[in-house]
Amino acid sequence: MTQIVSRRAALAAVPALVGATGLVSPAAVAAPAFEVPKAEFVYEALVTLGAVQEVGETPFGSRVRIPITGGTFQGPRIRGTILPSGEDWQLIRPDGFTMVEANYWLKAEDGAIIHIVNKGVIGKAYGRTTPWFEAPNGPHQWLNEAVFVGTLAPVAGRDDAVTIRVFKLV
Repeated sequence: MTQIVSRRAALAAVPALVGATGLVSPAAVAAPAFEVPKAEFVYEALVTLGAVQEVGETPFGSRVRIPITGGTFQGPRIRGTILPSGEDWQLIRPDGFTMVEANYWLKAEDGAIIHIVNKGVIGKAYGRTTPWFEAPNGPHQWLNEAVFVGTLAPVAGRDDAVTIRVFKLV
C-alpha cells in the first residue's frame, strides 16, 4: 500500500535523512543560502479583448468578465497567435486593486496548442502576473518545467488590448 506523505512532513524529514547519510550536516540543510532568481525574457504578447461584461457586486468586490478575442505573441524561442476562446475573470477590490485570472490558449507557429492560466494583481501603475503553462510534450515542453512571471500593461490609445511580457525565473 502506498503511503501519502504531506509536503511539510517530507521537508521536515530532509535534515535527518541527509545527516544519516553522512554527506551533509543537518545544520547545513536547515539554513540554506538562498539565491536571488534572475529573469529571462520569454515573449511579449498583444492580447485583444472584447467588451467588459459586468457580473455584479460580490462580498469581495465587483466582478467582471472580459472575453479574450485573439492576439499575437513573439519571443526568442516561441511565437504565434492567441486563440479567440479565453476570458479574463476580474475582481475589482474595494481598495482599488484588481485581481485578474485569465484562462486562454496560445497557438505556436508550429501548430502546438498551449494552455495558459495567468493570475495577477493590477492597480496604481502596477501590473504583475504569474503565468502557468500546459504545453504538449515536444519542442515547447520547457514551458511546463519552470516558473514564470509577467507584466501587464494597457496599450496606449487602445481600450481593447493589453501587452503582456513573460519572463522565466532562472
